[in-house]
Amino acid sequence: MKKKSVFFSGMVLLVAIIAATAFYMYQKPRTSLADVKADYSVSAKDLYAAFQQDEKKASQQFVEKVVEVTGTVDNVQVSDSTISVLLVGDEMGGVNCSVRKNQDGAETTPAKGATVKVKGRCVGFLMDVNIVDAVIEK
Repeated sequence: MKKKSVFFSGMVLLVAIIAATAFYMYQKPRTSLADVKADYSVSAKDLYAAFQQDEKKASQQFVEKVVEVTGTVDNVQVSDSTISVLLVGDEMGGVNCSVRKNQDGAETTPAKGATVKVKGRCVGFLMDVNIVDAVIEK
């Protein structure tokens, strides 16, 4: 009987530790790349073309790197916590930049057709080149 209660107590403790760790990771603030130096500075068209020509080589070069991308805004979608900015690559796709909104609402939404410079972490290619944790450079 004592072995069962020790085992049960251990399992409850293990579940509590896992739940606390998951809650901490979920609530952990995202890092800002505003003060991080970009590994590459490239135009949206050139970045998209690199992934179109040789995805494996471009992935080795750009994925998980901080990239500063300059391009023309094709589309902007605003949600509760993010602004998704699509920069023109070519007629088939572009560079999708996910910009986190500031808590104070100071983040400006770029207009369609405007030229912007966005810095973020490249995570790969899936119809569009995807940039996350992005900030719009002034």
